[in-house]
Amino acid sequence: MAFSKRYVLRFEPYTVCLSVLLSVSVMHMSAEAQQAYGPVGDTTSTADSSLIREQVLIPAPQSQTIPRVAPSVNPDLSAIGDFRSSYTNLGMRRIEIYFNELELQVASIVDPYARAEFLFSFGKDLDSGELGIELEVATLTSLALPYQLQATLGKFKPQFTKVNSLHPHYFSFVDFPAMVNNYFDSEGMFMEGASVSWLVPNPFDYFQELVFEVGRISSEPIASLVQGENNQLLYVGHLRNFFDLTDDASLEIGMSGLSGPNQFSSSTVMGAFDVTYKWKPLQFNTYKSLTWQTEGMFSSVEVAGMDAVHTWGGYSYVEYQLERRWFLGGRFDYSEFPGVEGARDRAGTLLLRFQPTEFQILALQFQYMDRSYDRDFAQVILRAIFGIGKHAAHAY
Repeated sequence: MAFSKRYVLRFEPYTVCLSVLLSVSVMHMSAEAQQAYGPVGDTTSTADSSLIREQVLIPAPQSQTIPRVAPSVNPDLSAIGDFRSSYTNLGMRRIEIYFNELELQVASIVDPYARAEFLFSFGKDLDSGELGIELEVATLTSLALPYQLQATLGKFKPQFTKVNSLHPHYFSFVDFPAMVNNYFDSEGMFMEGASVSWLVPNPFDYFQELVFEVGRISSEPIASLVQGENNQLLYVGHLRNFFDLTDDASLEIGMSGLSGPNQFSSSTVMGAFDVTYKWKPLQFNTYKSLTWQTEGMFSSVEVAGMDAVHTWGGYSYVEYQLERRWFLGGRFDYSEFPGVEGARDRAGTLLLRFQPTEFQILALQFQYMDRSYDRDFAQVILRAIFGIGKHAAHAY
């Protein structure tokens, strides 16, 4: 009993405090209840209290109607700038600092069945120093054709070789390989016409695409082809095969062919192959990657009253990702010239690329070219690329 008494005496002050707090709370609640519903036992305020509970304490359900918002009709806009500084071992002006090119892209969905894209290029001619404007791409692409078909009309880069379908700012190196420069133009080949692609169904369940294109090259003649003065058109075909080797690696193999009019009032026939291996481990995909790409191109130029002239060119490059933002690459080029025997370019190129984000690229490139028809050529180029707006995705 003594233990029980000590227990009660020890907790008695706390018991008193708790009783006081409970009493104050009950009085406070009673006051609020009387204010809202009237004094307890007051039958005259029953109706008013019910009305208050309905109007104040139980809020009326809100409307669930969502206002309609009209879809945006504004096209997607983007701009990509290319700024360069270079040093060469030949010529009077060996140091150049210039804005090389600005690409302005306008693209939009026309309707559920088609998409339109326009690409304007503002480039500088290094010889004259003038800034020229050119419409490089103007296409209408179908989005709802049956049998896994897709059609494109307008002006575009044909699917001959893998590198020609790219725009210069997307290629890993500062310049295109020598075979592109010697057989087409510094930025590749453009054509106006129609392109149809077909995703070929196959029992092995891998990606296979067949592309057929017909039309004429752009207004300016290139080394291998011209628009022509008769009904002879340019025909291009490309077969692309894509394989997933592992979860970390993929392989792409392509074959291309074309036929069209040349400057000798005859025909040029060309064939090409491309092989691209990409490794990007899932565990370190942000920090490590490897790309190996090789292409070869063969040309047969018919000359009136003479036998056809056969030449070829090719390149191979490897690019390795050192860190999250640093890439190191090397490339070897060999290229002859269409319709010319005995002349060739052979070059080695080293590249260091820093890419802080997907909107900026800084690249430092050194190239040495051995030319059989002229003095050897060496060049160092620093390129800065920036992009704003919503730029369309490139082919993988």
